[in-house]
Amino acid sequence: VDLDGNAQSSSSSSSEPLCKSAVMVRQTATKGAIMLRLNRDEEWITEMQYFLGRFKKEYVDTGIIPEDNFFWESGGERYHKFLERTKELSESVEFVAFIDHQKIQRVVFEHGVKGEVPLFLDEVDVEEED
Repeated sequence: VDLDGNAQSSSSSSSEPLCKSAVMVRQTATKGAIMLRLNRDEEWITEMQYFLGRFKKEYVDTGIIPEDNFFWESGGERYHKFLERTKELSESVEFVAFIDHQKIQRVVFEHGVKGEVPLFLDEVDVEEED
């Protein structure tokens, strides 16, 4: 995806996308995970790429910090329609599965760790062997 608006060549000979949906896993630190299926919507993807490109051009490339609700006024009716379509799509998300917290393997250490096993790797102080 080119967010600067430059044309990209497609390696696929067909205009029909191979991917019809995506599976998303939303995981919490202590309550397990939920798997959801989101159906593909080409028009929404096109609009998302437009607004991501615009955000990059107006804020990232310029180093300007965006204000709250940065496209609410300047995005006009196009942005409001995009938000409405996003809400519609969110209501069609399919629940796939719930994975209990105890069934999620979070951290594996070959040599173990003293004390509790942390949920995040940046909290681990592991001594390297010589």
